[in-house]
Amino acid sequence: MSAMLELKGVSKAYKGKQALRGIDLTVEDGEILALLGPTGAGKSSTLLTSAGLVEPDRGTVHLAGRDVTEAEASSRDVAVVFEGFNLLPVLNVHDNIAFALRSPKYREPEAEIAIRVSRTAELLRIGHLLDRDTGTLSGGEKQRVSIARALVRRPKLYLLDEPLSALDLKLREGLRAELRQIHREHGTTMLYATHDYHGAIAIADRIAIVNDGRVLQTGRIADIYARPADAFVGRLIGSPSMAFFEADLTGDGIIVPGWEGALDPGRFGRITAKGPVSLGIWPEDISLGQGHEGRIYALDNRGYEAAVQVETRAGMFRKVLEGGPVPLQGEAIRFCPRPGAGFLFDRATGALVSHQEGGA
Repeated sequence: MSAMLELKGVSKAYKGKQALRGIDLTVEDGEILALLGPTGAGKSSTLLTSAGLVEPDRGTVHLAGRDVTEAEASSRDVAVVFEGFNLLPVLNVHDNIAFALRSPKYREPEAEIAIRVSRTAELLRIGHLLDRDTGTLSGGEKQRVSIARALVRRPKLYLLDEPLSALDLKLREGLRAELRQIHREHGTTMLYATHDYHGAIAIADRIAIVNDGRVLQTGRIADIYARPADAFVGRLIGSPSMAFFEADLTGDGIIVPGWEGALDPGRFGRITAKGPVSLGIWPEDISLGQGHEGRIYALDNRGYEAAVQVETRAGMFRKVLEGGPVPLQGEAIRFCPRPGAGFLFDRATGALVSHQEGGA
């Protein structure tokens, strides 16, 4: 694969507030890369810089092998979809979708425009709305029109900034499936910014996790699960997310408050820290019914399944129950991590400090 988009050392500040802190990011040609992070992490600034709508203070932006750091946005051949609808109220749905194809830069013959608008509208299930005024549309319909207006153009790169966050769950799921279908049919390249973990893994080939203007880790979700680079990564991904327990590295081993005996440091490979650490374990690697003491702090009964939040002396964790009787809130419970499971993180910085053989 060749790179469609490369950001190298990109930094940006707004009125003295740092938004991007040396972002390094590569989007391969023909892939969907999800940029996953909380509000304020730097996702929108990354997309705006890629589109040429914001000029970086430092670093470079390459698109399809060309340095476009100082190039005008209009010359980059990218399409951007924002969270807001950004529709033109004086135009109906058909003309909103066709707008870019009638611009001086991308102008197409009207017969070709009609074909592409109709085809894109059908893909997004809005073919019946083409003659409607945008003011008569629902929120979900407006968002589909906004996405169609970007997809109709077939640019080098699509930049999607939280395009589905304002929609209800069923609409989000349906549009994610349609975006994947468009990607499969046309081999499009997309950078998809979202704060929604479920949305990211549903649509993306790879995920880049960003926080505080930095990319913490990039990879396929299975690889990130196998080796999370930072405690923040563990807190952001997973359903439920990673369980964390306070621990201390001592001469006698790894001591976790409330756990009987010490853990053997050897099970974590090479450890590059001393003193206070956080022990992170995926909830799927924790079984209930025996082992260490805990208490049911909260219960989420979803009908078809239940999730419990377990309080322990060293920290809380959530776990989806795998059948059997549902415990009561406040009830004592025992839990046991799978032998060999878990990662150690620096408690102050969050950096991974346990490294199995073959890792970095």
